[in-house]
Amino acid sequence: MTGISTDLTEEELNAISDAMTDSASEVINASGKSKAISHDLAREDTALGFNQSAVDLVNERFARQVRMGLIEVLRTTPKITVNQVEIKPFGECIKHLVAPLAISTVRMEPLRGISLVIIDPKIIFSTLDSFFGGHGAGSEEMMVTKLFTLTEDTIINLLMNIVLGSLKEAWAPILQVDFQRVSQEVNPAFAQIADDDDSMLVSRFQFIMGEGEEGFVEIIQPFSLLKPIRDLLRSRIVTTDEENDQTIRWSNDLRSACEDVPLELSVKIAELELTFGELEQLRVGQVLPVELFDNAEVDVKNSPAFIGSVGEVDGKAAVELTANTFSKS
Repeated sequence: MTGISTDLTEEELNAISDAMTDSASEVINASGKSKAISHDLAREDTALGFNQSAVDLVNERFARQVRMGLIEVLRTTPKITVNQVEIKPFGECIKHLVAPLAISTVRMEPLRGISLVIIDPKIIFSTLDSFFGGHGAGSEEMMVTKLFTLTEDTIINLLMNIVLGSLKEAWAPILQVDFQRVSQEVNPAFAQIADDDDSMLVSRFQFIMGEGEEGFVEIIQPFSLLKPIRDLLRSRIVTTDEENDQTIRWSNDLRSACEDVPLELSVKIAELELTFGELEQLRVGQVLPVELFDNAEVDVKNSPAFIGSVGEVDGKAAVELTANTFSKS
């Protein structure tokens, strides 16, 4: 096809192009009375279509599950910080990654697409040290060409079992999914699951292990992976029955612990006025006539808690509680 000459300037051509783009993006059904929906087949849908906080909540749940798994299986208790989920091009996601890393390609059935789960070697070596009775010490910097030993691969497999199981539990309130590990790489250059310009969801978790050893776990998921479940992610993430039971048990334990806290109650049932001269003349054994109040205030640590009626029980002064002011104080 031969080129077509035109007298239009570059600015005029750009203006025409912008106008055509704007018209293509207009909604056909502006009134809302028709079921017709406009689509631009030449433009990629880059709108996530749901609040990213839904994925952040999944990540929070995942971090809790991972911590529990590491305690039960590997006898180590890490401190995990969850970073807010980010959307980046795939090329930007991997450019900061330096080999060697424990990189696993993972499928999230029944959704279509390959994800990456990346584990920092510092976590691997710290976990290895804890597993064999150490204090979670890490190791020196590794050479780029180093490969993991069989023992280190075993620890990686244990970690991945915990990670994938935790991911399954974290997504359970939204969708029943199954994570399948496809392959493992050491160099991020060989883990090319998308084009450099493809949008990805990046979830990063900072770990502090053992003796202050810091590392990260990063999950990179294709942007298109979650598009089929947009409606599910828009809805509120509900808790499971197991979590509700845990919350009830925790509340009961907290209430039981609070009920064992000792408190000191004080009540003033009488008051006596004396001059300084009368006070000076008081002697041990002298009886002071007092008149009891009809009503008295019961304090807890100098804070009013109850109102009571003053009386007598078995020859002793007593206060019958008649009103509760604790909640108002």
